[in-house]
Amino acid sequence: MLGAPSTRLPRPEWALGEAPMPLMRELPPPSPFPIDALGGVGSAVVELMHRVIQAPVALIGQSILAAMNQASQPHANVCIDGRVSPLSEYFLTLGESGERKSAVDGWALAGVRQHQRSLMTQYDQDRDSFEKALEVYEVASKRILGDKKLSNEAKQARLRELDKPTAPVMPLMIVSEPTTEALQRQLIIGEPSIGLVNDEAGQLLGGHSMSQEKRLGMLTTLSRLWDRGEFDRVRVGDGSGSYYGRRLCMHLMVQPMVAASLLADPLAREQGFLARCLVSYPQSTAGHRSYVETDLNEAFAYQHYARRVTELLAGPWPKVDDHELDPPSLYLSAEAKRSWISLYNDLESGLAPEGVFAPVRSLASKAPEHIARLAGTFAVFDGDEQIHEGQIDRAMRLMLHYLAEALRLWGAGQVKPELKLAQELLQWLRVKVGTGRVVTLTDIYKNGPSAIRSAAVARAVVRILMEHGWVIAGEHPKAKEAFELVEGR
Repeated sequence: MLGAPSTRLPRPEWALGEAPMPLMRELPPPSPFPIDALGGVGSAVVELMHRVIQAPVALIGQSILAAMNQASQPHANVCIDGRVSPLSEYFLTLGESGERKSAVDGWALAGVRQHQRSLMTQYDQDRDSFEKALEVYEVASKRILGDKKLSNEAKQARLRELDKPTAPVMPLMIVSEPTTEALQRQLIIGEPSIGLVNDEAGQLLGGHSMSQEKRLGMLTTLSRLWDRGEFDRVRVGDGSGSYYGRRLCMHLMVQPMVAASLLADPLAREQGFLARCLVSYPQSTAGHRSYVETDLNEAFAYQHYARRVTELLAGPWPKVDDHELDPPSLYLSAEAKRSWISLYNDLESGLAPEGVFAPVRSLASKAPEHIARLAGTFAVFDGDEQIHEGQIDRAMRLMLHYLAEALRLWGAGQVKPELKLAQELLQWLRVKVGTGRVVTLTDIYKNGPSAIRSAAVARAVVRILMEHGWVIAGEHPKAKEAFELVEGR
């Protein structure tokens, strides 16, 4: 344990004074995740995984829904009165370390990764054959071009007779930390439908691709892919162009402190990226979990789910060529369309200045499209040729969850950075130091939270804790600046 024992005598109860003030407003409880909205296959596997893995229901639900969306997105678009949208969705799930995000992600995407592994095995063999054929082609081409007996016209005719080999398609289905350039290139040379999935997305959100100078480019590319499944690429050397018929599903799992910076980012809001994200922050289950002796691979609910994901991934995709999709349109049944129009009008009324959704207007204005995309995902996953009213109802219940979470979280993301640091330091003091011990300023910026790495920052953050009554000045034999955590009361 850090710090030295305090020499200060404990104060009697009558002298303790007022309790410390909260550093920030506590979040209200999360909105319940509507498991049954995922349908028979989806809800069954979520309930099974929750019983066995015991991660939060919403965390599991987000992972399963994202996998369903990735598997479904290449197979259809949704069309309402000529307005065509991809099925692709972006999911953002908040969870502290220890919430078993990796375990959930591993099981939810096991079928996707297994399919990718088998395709990569074949790809390696095809690549070897391609490189050998290319070598033969290049030798033959050089021989023709070097033949002085042939005219230029004859050389071109002979070259056209050669069968130039075509490179196999890189069958990458999942990427985790791409730069904007890498993401675009993968969608140019690889499969036209992929997932951007990361169970520790702090590495992505805090990395090079989301740095100050790169952030706008990444958010713009992600937004255009969500909107129409297309992007433009302008490069010197390896060509420029516009690319169509691409699909990207995204699911980022991230710690709340990291997500707070994204939720409060003016650029992410004003550019519209956050309005394209479906966010959920479930209550932790840590401390209430016991080991369950069950192999998910042997459970019918999991087998059923995994089999359907694999079928959609392996089944024929509607392609123009190896790298471009041309999905057919899914239409709403008459009952489904009436229900969707009614929801559209109700949601629109909530966007007025005094409306319930005014604080999250950008998300609520896209809610009807989110509902259509989710319902389209359910229709493809269920094997239906049109969207039914029940699928609109299921998508609506999910969207109400996401709107409730946005109302809960978007304001919390705008807490001042210094208060977030103070909250982080307070938690560190509680865990690493405790009451009845004195910690020095040097201990704080050398051993404390990683965001506090200078005396000036440490001093400023400690001052906030003192002003709120969480810390008092202490006496230390070797340091002038020392502090004690106030006893909880």
